[in-house]
This record gives sequence, C-alpha cells and structure tokens, in this order.
Amino acid sequence: MAKIWPVYEGKEPTRGDPWVDVPVSDAIALCDLRTQDFVSDLSNTPRFGDTGRDLWYAGFTHVVVEIDVEEARAANWKPGLYRSRLEPKEVFRRLIEQPLVAALGRDKVLRVEVAPTLDAEGRGAMLTTIVITPDAIQRLDSEAEADAEARLRERLHEMHVAGTPIMNFATEAELAEDVGS
Repeated sequence: MAKIWPVYEGKEPTRGDPWVDVPVSDAIALCDLRTQDFVSDLSNTPRFGDTGRDLWYAGFTHVVVEIDVEEARAANWKPGLYRSRLEPKEVFRRLIEQPLVAALGRDKVLRVEVAPTLDAEGRGAMLTTIVITPDAIQRLDSEAEADAEARLRERLHEMHVAGTPIMNFATEAELAEDVGS
C-alpha cells in the first residue's frame, strides 16, 4: 500500500499518521503523480522550505506519497517518496470523493466539494456536497446513499478528521440557484 502524507514545511514535515494507505495505482491517480516527482528514497525524510524552523502553524503545504519496495516493483515504479504537484486541499478533496464515487457510481457524481462547518450543536463538522448529474436523483437509492455515508465516515476516521460528516446532494443548477439567492 502507498501512504499519502500531508506535509508541513520546516524541520518537522509530519505529525502522526498518514492520511491514508491506498493501492499505488490509487495514490498515483489521486495525487496526479509522475515518475519525475520522486524526491527521495525511503531512508530519507524529505523536508521543504526553511528546515531550521518549525512551520506547522502555516498548515500543510505539500503532499508526499510513500511507495514501498513491493508495491513499487508491482507498479513498475521506483520505491521512495514522491511529492504531488497538487495542493493538499485538492488531494484532501479527492480522498473524500473516492469512496463516495465508489458507492454512488461515477455516472452519477460530477464532483465532491468539502468544507469545514459546524453542526446543529455548534461542534466541528465536515460539510460534504456531492454534485450529481441532473438525472441522478431518480437513479440514487437509499441503500447506495447509506453506503456512501458509511464510506464517508470511514474515510474521515481513517484520515483522523474530527467532527460529524454532513452529506448533501445538489445538482449544478441547484448550486447556481443557491449562489444567486
């Protein structure tokens, strides 16, 4: 499995666990990796920016994918650490979108938007808006929706994201209508 790490600049690039462990093929697609994105072998932790300072307070600035020896061999890649060209926010969004598309179907889901929010009791929550095709609402069933919600909860737990997941469905037209009002 490949580990996808959110990374800070400075002397302490990570804290805790990676966001997820996924198959290499998924990591490559989710992080838009290319072989030339290689930054170091597995024995060296890459650091970015001013390595003499702790810059965690500035938030994640990079995403690094760790591909172990066995997975690399199977995928025909070099084992090591690769830096994604994507912003951490985009990789995070894609990691949330992946299990939702698996549950609901790519033919129904155009994209997923995520944003921190508060729940009805004022606690932290993750608002997840699933933008669907105009005809998807008639083709979605309650079992697929329940599966999507369970997968969303599981992914957020895996990524150590605290708070209640709030899942909404909307078409592009509904989103445009909300913006206009």
